Amino acid sequence: MLKRTAEKVLAIIGAIVFLITAVMTTVQVATYDPEAAREQILESGVDQTVDTGMIADIAGSIGIFVIIVSVISAILGIVAAVRLKTDRKQTGLGIMLIIVALVGSIGTFLSGFIGGMVYIIAGVMVLARRPSDEIR
Repeated sequence: MLKRTAEKVLAIIGAIVFLITAVMTTVQVATYDPEAAREQILESGVDQTVDTGMIADIAGSIGIFVIIVSVISAILGIVAAVRLKTDRKQTGLGIMLIIVALVGSIGTFLSGFIGGMVYIIAGVMVLARRPSDEIR
């Protein structure tokens, strides 16, 4: 019998990191000021006219996408942590953790990179650790 405590803990830590990413992105989207962004763009020397409405829409859309990807990654990590049992074959959960890590890290534009790395470590541990066969 092989205990999966380390994998469960890593999956939960990764889920917490993705949830923190979602909360931080929510705060950034809520406090975003398109006029301040317009001023920064104009101060950088761009001679084109800047549409603040378009900037706000793009920033809001990207922020909502990052929030959704972060929450989905956290939910899938929690599902993997709950489903890790000591007596079942876990190859599918290990592969799922690795895929969620890659999609979550890239989908959050690397703001969820740390959570993704923790998921990759947990996924590799699930795949690498095998129960030792008992000699009869």
